[in-house]
Amino acid sequence: MSDREILTAALKLPARKREKIAEAIIGSIKSPSRRHIEALWAQEGESRVDALLAGKLKTEPGEQVLAYRARR
Repeated sequence: MSDREILTAALKLPARKREKIAEAIIGSIKSPSRRHIEALWAQEGESRVDALLAGKLKTEPGEQVLAYRARR
C-alpha cells in the first residue's frame, strides 16, 4: 500500500478513529527517552521537597491518610 493509499483510507475513517491513529503516530515520533522522563521526575521531586521545606505544602499525618483510604 502506498503512502497516498494509506492516507486516503485513513481519511475515510470516523473522526475518533482518525484521532487515535494520529495520536499513535505522533507518539511514536515524539516519544521522550527514558532518561528524559527520569530527569523530569527528578526535577518534580526536587520541586516538591523545596515546596515542603518552604512551608508551601499542606501535609497530613500518615495515619490520617491511611484511615481515610481504609474507609473508601
